[in-house]
Amino acid sequence: MGALTSSDSVLIHNAGSGVGLAAIDIARHIGATIYGTASAGKHAFLLDRGLHHAIDYTKSNWTEELMRLTSNKGVELITDPLGAGHWKKSYAALRPTGRLGMFGVSEAANSRLPGPLRFLPIAAKTPWFHPLGLMSRNRAVFGVNLGHLWHEVPKLRGWMKSLLDGVAAGWVRPHVDRSFSFERVADAHGWIEDRRNKGKVVLST
Repeated sequence: MGALTSSDSVLIHNAGSGVGLAAIDIARHIGATIYGTASAGKHAFLLDRGLHHAIDYTKSNWTEELMRLTSNKGVELITDPLGAGHWKKSYAALRPTGRLGMFGVSEAANSRLPGPLRFLPIAAKTPWFHPLGLMSRNRAVFGVNLGHLWHEVPKLRGWMKSLLDGVAAGWVRPHVDRSFSFERVADAHGWIEDRRNKGKVVLST
């Protein structure tokens, strides 16, 4: 859905996550220029994985750093699983013909409100993308939710075949950061919520 090409640049948020590493592998295979946000402790690992430019979102304004690195042009594609006001920042960092791909709202995990109430501040900060604004700025916004795509079996089968072919060829490289027993499931969630993982966290028997 991101329609990334070799002449494009992409910003991958949470580049050190399992999805982030997969996105790096795909973008690297396509030949695009890859930017990624992650804490400084993950930068060496991510650069070794194929990231071209690592941005420490914990120490600086990542939008300013991205604009500096791209000579104030921005990028053609941004993958953003954070949500809320973060989507507004990502949208502003797109260059003309750029696409913002939204596939999660991890900001909700930071809320101290109980149950569904945790989404109230998220909803208040979420930007509205008006068609006229999209046209005038030559930008696009799209969302991805695989849970609503089970009826698209041929399409999903094609996507999965491409990824499995990539695994067989060696350019898709899943990385397991740490394994926890089922008895330590709370520790596994804490490890991920603290963003300490590089890649996937696995539960084992």
